[in-house]
Amino acid sequence: MPAESAHWLSIATPAVLSAVLLLAVRQDLSTHRIPNILTFGALAAGLLFAAWTDGFEGIRNALVGAAIALACLMPLYLAKGMGAGDVKLMAAAGAFLGPFNAFLAAMLTLAAGAVLGFAILAWRIVELRGASGALASGPTLADMRKERFPYAAAIAVGVIATLWLRGLLKPLAEGLT
Repeated sequence: MPAESAHWLSIATPAVLSAVLLLAVRQDLSTHRIPNILTFGALAAGLLFAAWTDGFEGIRNALVGAAIALACLMPLYLAKGMGAGDVKLMAAAGAFLGPFNAFLAAMLTLAAGAVLGFAILAWRIVELRGASGALASGPTLADMRKERFPYAAAIAVGVIATLWLRGLLKPLAEGLT
């Protein structure tokens, strides 16, 4: 691959992935759904970028990355702890990231999700207690356990943290200056 194409892809890949994540967070916050067109479109883009960069080896790495990311979040989906759109979004990100980075992103996503989940639970308990400290009317703790929160935000944090930690945002930042 010519150096110019490689440079362009080192900028486009994190830019496209970040844009997909931002769109997913927006959708998840507003509708609690991540559309298939976004997740499958992102998966296809990740595969195309990988093919353009490294041919069949790139496609293999993208598919393995997607499978690893999917496998890391699948137990939570099966336990009804997150929606299918969240798992598909993580898989799409894995296609962009490749195997090692997909695993790192999934682990950071799970950590971000735990922090976000704890923060939401703490906030809801404060709401439940009210300013006076007495129990207010509203959702019970049992109701709060059934609530789902927009996990796309945790996925975005985990993936963008991985891009930053692995130095994959640097070409994008340099390309913008």
